[in-house]
Amino acid sequence: IGDVISVKGILELPSSNRNFYLFNYQKYLKGKQIFWIIKAEELTLKKHATGFYLWKDKWIRKIEKRKNASYYFSFLLGDSSTLKAKSLYQELGISHLFAVSGMHILFIAGFLSKLFEKLCLKKFFSFLLIFLVLTFYIGLLSDSISANRAYLLYVFSFLNKHYKISLSSLKVLFYVAFLSILKNPFCILQIGFQFSFLICFFFMLVKRNSTGYIKTLWFTSGFAFLVSIPLSLYHFHQVHLGAIFFNMIAVPFVTIILFPLSFFSFLFAPFEFLFTFFILIFERIMYCFQFFNFLKLVFPSIPIFYVFLYYFVLLFGFKKCKKFFILFFSLLFLHFCIPYIDNHYWIDVIDVGEGDAILIRYPHLERSILVDCGGKIPLKENQTSQVETILIPYFKALGVKKIDVLIVTHGDYDHAGNALELSQKFPIKQILLNSGNDSDLEKSILKSLKIPITKIDKKTISIKNQKFQFLNSKNNKSENEDSLVFYTKLANKNILFMGDAGKNVENKIKKEYHLPKMDILKVGHHGSKNSSGKEFLMTIKPKIALISAGIGNHYGHPHDVTLENLSEIDSQIYSTNKQGSIQIQIKKSIKIHTCLP
Repeated sequence: IGDVISVKGILELPSSNRNFYLFNYQKYLKGKQIFWIIKAEELTLKKHATGFYLWKDKWIRKIEKRKNASYYFSFLLGDSSTLKAKSLYQELGISHLFAVSGMHILFIAGFLSKLFEKLCLKKFFSFLLIFLVLTFYIGLLSDSISANRAYLLYVFSFLNKHYKISLSSLKVLFYVAFLSILKNPFCILQIGFQFSFLICFFFMLVKRNSTGYIKTLWFTSGFAFLVSIPLSLYHFHQVHLGAIFFNMIAVPFVTIILFPLSFFSFLFAPFEFLFTFFILIFERIMYCFQFFNFLKLVFPSIPIFYVFLYYFVLLFGFKKCKKFFILFFSLLFLHFCIPYIDNHYWIDVIDVGEGDAILIRYPHLERSILVDCGGKIPLKENQTSQVETILIPYFKALGVKKIDVLIVTHGDYDHAGNALELSQKFPIKQILLNSGNDSDLEKSILKSLKIPITKIDKKTISIKNQKFQFLNSKNNKSENEDSLVFYTKLANKNILFMGDAGKNVENKIKKEYHLPKMDILKVGHHGSKNSSGKEFLMTIKPKIALISAGIGNHYGHPHDVTLENLSEIDSQIYSTNKQGSIQIQIKKSIKIHTCLP
């Protein structure tokens, strides 16, 4: 840290989100004033770190050697990325306790203030020393928005109190926000900035009359929860009704026990066993709170103007008329009901790279059917989970709370690799498998899951009075040739899903069945040259062709021959490698939306 290097390489734009509603890496980096990624071909050390950077580097190296390194990083440096229980804390709504914020700044300032008071130092000299310590500490952090806000608020508040500069707390907050934006105009894109300043603004707006620690804690937890709801729904598509109670337990535990102990045990190693003991107790309590998962409410994605509407209503509720809170909760109820009001069928082709994951949603969210679930061959131990970063967030953004049926077309990893993890982390009612020879992955699914599993062998089944006709019989040649191929009608539109079936299967289906012309075809085997034969396509003449293929995949999917075959019959071609996720809205007509233009 602090070394100066020269880099030669190729500049690339960071990727934006390739799926609707999901994490936008480009926007995230922009919030940190990072606009390019460089693929380095050559690195040259120009200058070694000096001065302050050496202090920071030594502190980090010292933390890395400690037993509870992940908690030291969280409490001392505001870096919670290595916390094993991070996802749990986020689900419970207490992750804010592991970011450096006003709690840290006030603790350090308060401790030093009491110490200097005992030493009979003058107020200005005491403030100057505290200011220097806090400035040094802020420099050690990785540009924490909430810490910077608390730091500047402390400085302004001290000057306001002792030197009568006559600024209201709201004006102070405004100046702090202005300085933050002046330093980094894109910081408004950061979730930390939005939560930190909005919650602080509403706290300053409302006069608190509650006295006593418990009443204050109850008010603070409830108030912060209420104000954070619109932003939580916009970014995470869910709220946990138990968050108020969880915070009432977690806040005093962290502020009174864990956080002070993190400082003392880091400075004095003998305290570490005590720190470890209380961490174990805290984690056990938090894991017990998983029992209250039924209090978690999932809301569909909303446009940004709806968030402004929420805060406009809250503002009037706090300042003008309490009856506005009735309107606020009415808006919440309507927001929650959006998927149940929608009377369209939807097909979502989710971009999971080189794989398939297609969600079928019924009107009023009566049923949710997932055709395959993607999966990457686990080459690295710390590889990002598609289940946690793509599938579950995507389902939540649509207001989908369960998968009624998971249809696994065949046992290749790019179609079924996420099945085990998804079934552990998201409710799945039933699984349908092909009837061919079981791959190792399919055997693992059959052995590990307690969900009802049905093996399909050339028959028609009904799901919520919707007929699904499975066309491919047992083949035994390969996983791809054993793919489940099925035909169904949604709102009187003919739809055919080909899995990874190739030309041999296409020819068999053409001979055995008199298929109608298709409105929508999910193209077989990611648009490979071994599928989508010209004769087969001429028979079904799909109006719309959907291809799920990974961007820059080394197989060359979709193949030029397949694209030419589809173009010759005037099919509208949509492919995830070009357009990201694809949403098809079906009723009397078909409307198509793509994540990328």
